[in-house]
Amino acid sequence: MKIIEKELNYLNEYMINSLVDNNNQISDDISDYLSSKSKRLRPAFVFLFSKALGIEIDERIYSLACAVELVHNSTLVHDDIIDNADTRRGKVSLNFKLGNSLSVLAGDILLAVALKHLVNCKNLDTVKIFSDALYQMCKGEINQNFAIGTLPTMDEYIKKSEKKTAELYKAPLYSLCYIAGIKEKEEVLSFAYNFGIAFQIKDDLLNVMETDNTKPIMSDIHNGIYTAPVLYLNEDIKNVAELNEDEIIKHIQENKKYINKTVELIDWYVNKAISAISFVPDNEYKNKIIELTKNLSII
Repeated sequence: MKIIEKELNYLNEYMINSLVDNNNQISDDISDYLSSKSKRLRPAFVFLFSKALGIEIDERIYSLACAVELVHNSTLVHDDIIDNADTRRGKVSLNFKLGNSLSVLAGDILLAVALKHLVNCKNLDTVKIFSDALYQMCKGEINQNFAIGTLPTMDEYIKKSEKKTAELYKAPLYSLCYIAGIKEKEEVLSFAYNFGIAFQIKDDLLNVMETDNTKPIMSDIHNGIYTAPVLYLNEDIKNVAELNEDEIIKHIQENKKYINKTVELIDWYVNKAISAISFVPDNEYKNKIIELTKNLSII
């Protein structure tokens, strides 16, 4: 991301150094994991909003950006253990490389270092915001586990998407408001919420379309997790959860109606997100935020 390349490069160095300082025996493996190709979207938004609003990117902002990226990666490490995944971002997953026991600890180390960075933000609201977000994320994963094999309502699906994904977009940007004194807290929160929901819906759609290379093809349906395209299919074929995996996939891929309706749902949240930041002055950084948001509508 050229427009904030300098900030993202420094973030990578800052993040790796904070782990090396801990001098543990698996720090090299963790550092290698963090060095895998990643869009760094969550910290990128911290930098883009800061620059769009004329906020100086100081040590507190870098600590915030570092904290959210470490928390995000901690959840990915733990997700891979739960899913028994053998790859992540084109590399061997930590659980495949180190085993589950050490990988749990690796994820915990990432979280512990993230907490140190949150303290460096020197704002108690930030710690509370992240602790609340982590609690909601854990609840979301637990609720999903207990709901495996059952068809949610669309409202339940959206709430699950908020807990799984939107919470970790909301936390850093809401925290930025307190750190930098941004008055439009609700508008920033609305952007993060709507972007996070749209991001999760797109991720779910790509999984059904066989174009998601980050996890096993059709893994959601195979694991009894039903997302937006399946919920739209259920409007035409009642009790769709009673169909086998191949039948569900065939219906969705042969009738573009369900994919198109899911894209329309993504568009709705994309437009809500963009509308929420009308208070931000027009500049190249705001334009980049809008571009990244609109990209969610491109399938």
